[in-house]
Amino acid sequence: MSLYEAAGGAPAMLALATDFHARCLADPQLEHPFSHQGNPEHVQRLADYWGEVFGGPPVYSESYGGHSGMLGIHANQGAEAELGDRFVACFVAALDGAHLPADPELRAALSGYIRWATDEVMTYSPAGARVPAALATPRWDFDGLRR
Repeated sequence: MSLYEAAGGAPAMLALATDFHARCLADPQLEHPFSHQGNPEHVQRLADYWGEVFGGPPVYSESYGGHSGMLGIHANQGAEAELGDRFVACFVAALDGAHLPADPELRAALSGYIRWATDEVMTYSPAGARVPAALATPRWDFDGLRR
């Protein structure tokens, strides 16, 4: 079973993205970058991206530029390191807020992913960072990153 299925599929991904986004907007340090997304479909796209990463359909890759596209949106922002920790904390809290299953293995896998993903995004945050084209969208399962 994929993480996507174990979490509850597309409805769970949308609930997670919705709760997470609201938490980021409520956070005094994350509010600024999250309030300037500029895309009214941001929450749905985030849900599609996470769904794909966790074993769901490749909606994000087929429609929005895949992993390189996602990294490109976040590149060159000059985010400070502490934003990453706050981002992770909002995600972990959103697991409860979105009423995802309390299964410890599922929660550990999802939390492991967001830490790994946040660290990757932060490597592209400095000014002048270049995101390689056509990066494969990562796939995450109960054992972590699938190679």
